[in-house]
Amino acid sequence: MAKDTSKKTIKKITQTMPKTSPKTKKAVKVIKKMRVTPAPKVVTVKRKLNAILLVKILLIIAIGVVIFLLVQKNRGLFIAGTVNKTPISRWELNAKMAEKYAAQTFEEIVSEKLLAENLKKNKIVVTQEEVQAELAKIKLQYGGEEQFQAAIVQFGMTEEKALQSIEQSIGLKKIIEAQGKIEISDTAISQYFTDNKANYTGKKLEDVAVEIKEILYQQEIYTKSQEWYSEIRKNAQVSSFL
Repeated sequence: MAKDTSKKTIKKITQTMPKTSPKTKKAVKVIKKMRVTPAPKVVTVKRKLNAILLVKILLIIAIGVVIFLLVQKNRGLFIAGTVNKTPISRWELNAKMAEKYAAQTFEEIVSEKLLAENLKKNKIVVTQEEVQAELAKIKLQYGGEEQFQAAIVQFGMTEEKALQSIEQSIGLKKIIEAQGKIEISDTAISQYFTDNKANYTGKKLEDVAVEIKEILYQQEIYTKSQEWYSEIRKNAQVSSFL
């Protein structure tokens, strides 16, 4: 009797419990499958990392190629030359040159900077027209373009360096002229003609007076410029670590 009652109770409870629908069963199966199967995202991340690594490698190679080509194109900046395929570095060449010419070159740079500083201070400007006019005059004195080019090569210069030198010379001349007028007397011209008669064979004083006056004028400019530079160099604060 007790067993029958117990069976009836269990049956009643089972009947009252909600039934599992087919959709719910499928969902449960999917969840179980997801627990067992690895997530595909891990593979995607690995692929992305490999792609990034490949891009980095290609970028490094590209940069290396560019650097190599630049070095080949501008190797003169790093290598001065070779001896039986052994390179002579630019640093080695500069070190040797510094031993011989460092002090002289340093002083040249100092003079250029002091000149530029004083031109600016005195508001003196040298125009390109003035530089070109002086260049034409110098070429004429040498006897033409070809002779002028030969001369600057002989002095180890380029035309660009020659133009720089002319510009500095004109600037220095303007500084000296700004300090006071330079007078060249007839007596000085006559004396120069007498002292240099060998250079004026067959010519009279009046024929070369203008030329001699210009020579004496340039000499006076040079003398005064040396005095001027000595003074400003003495007062300049210059430090050398050579």
